[in-house]
Amino acid sequence: MTVENPFDALELEPRFGLDPADVRRRAIRAAARLHPDRASDPVTAAEQATELAAINEAAGVLLDEIARAEVIIRLHGGPLPAEDQSLPEGFLESMLATRMELEEAVDSGDEAGKLALEAWARSEWSERRNSVAELLDQDSIPGPDRLISARREINRWRYSQRMLEQLDSSGSVPGP
Repeated sequence: MTVENPFDALELEPRFGLDPADVRRRAIRAAARLHPDRASDPVTAAEQATELAAINEAAGVLLDEIARAEVIIRLHGGPLPAEDQSLPEGFLESMLATRMELEEAVDSGDEAGKLALEAWARSEWSERRNSVAELLDQDSIPGPDRLISARREINRWRYSQRMLEQLDSSGSVPGP
């Protein structure tokens, strides 16, 4: 199941800057209202279970900042990931060198090197996140140039996200 507009599902304005606690509260309220055990008959219970699954999916999307940004871009007619995979000149080469540095640090047990790369990846993640937030929330309806710029920032953001995930799977990054 894919919710077309997770903002509508949780009755939220489509914007990047959401309060995660508000998203969770809305999902919990919907879950209480739609729980299949509250239905008077099996057909209603099945309908409520389907709607509850959609609410849970919507909350999951909106709580994931990259997924939320993707939805906003899509809702405003911006480029999808497959339509624009561009990155700044030299970015891939730089990331390849950084990833090789990470592999060497992991293979050699260089904790200081891993921590330095983790700090870099967290900083890069934060910079990309803040840039996307500014691009998508500056106007209530971001224009085409902002949507394209946000798409390209997300393309970069994913690289730092993957690097943090790799560090986490290697056991060197503390939990969330």
